[in-house]
Amino acid sequence: MALSLDRHVAVNPRVGTLASHRCQESTLAEAGPRQARIAILNPSDIQTHLFRLIDEAERRIVLVSPYVRIDKLRNLVRYIQSALKRKVQVSLFVRVKDFSTGNEDVMASEALAQLRQDGLDVQELKDLHAKIYFSEKHALITSLNLLESSFNNSIEIGTWLLAGTPEYEAVATFLKREIEPTATKVAAPAISPAPSPPTQPSEPIAPKRPPRAASTRESRPPPKSDDIVIFEGGHCIRCGDELDFNMDRPLCRDCHGVWKQYGAKDYPEKFCHGCGAPKKTSVARPLCSPCFKELPAILDDEDIAF
Repeated sequence: MALSLDRHVAVNPRVGTLASHRCQESTLAEAGPRQARIAILNPSDIQTHLFRLIDEAERRIVLVSPYVRIDKLRNLVRYIQSALKRKVQVSLFVRVKDFSTGNEDVMASEALAQLRQDGLDVQELKDLHAKIYFSEKHALITSLNLLESSFNNSIEIGTWLLAGTPEYEAVATFLKREIEPTATKVAAPAISPAPSPPTQPSEPIAPKRPPRAASTRESRPPPKSDDIVIFEGGHCIRCGDELDFNMDRPLCRDCHGVWKQYGAKDYPEKFCHGCGAPKKTSVARPLCSPCFKELPAILDDEDIAF
């Protein structure tokens, strides 16, 4: 399994990253050939850069995480699914399960099983503890595992590397020498054929009833805006976790508890409350522009609490 080491430094313009991230990329690109071009990421930026790495990849993605539990990481699952649909080769390296520790079996995950059916390559390593996320354009070395607790509760740190730098090449070499040779491919799950529908006994055809007389009751009034289902579900604008769609409360319980200490409605957040994509939002404006345009026309500005 060879890694593609083509050097791509250009950033895909279709990804809506924050201005600070673009400035950071420009600074790294302008560094001298012998100068280390490494960006240190704080906890709030690691997820954004991980999603960006997956979203901008065109050929190959390598995800190295010893501990994986992604059933509740809906945004991560969607980004991986999108990459697989783009025919990007995605490989996940995990730690071999040690049954003596009582940890959950990674392969028992429903979300992971679906991704494997979609083409995700999963490989196991004994004693794996490194966390590396890699594409032909970027590399992310971090303490972040692909776990809900790591995404939402833990204090993590990361380093962001650009393709074409000596540090990026060193990561590619490490993957070739230390990860790939010792990994064992996990067999793809068998796809069971859909069961045939049971044969229903034929029933006699009931005689048609005469048409009903027109109802004399008054027609129902149009539903109130509170009764309209705008989106099937929402997302926390700070951590991206799924929750009920509520424009008045676009934060999950934990994040809302932190936010209410200051109560700044214009404080910049990281995800859209509607689609869950990494976007610049706030409690005052929790939706990205495309989701805001999807709001029903029956809703007036007075119905939407910004």
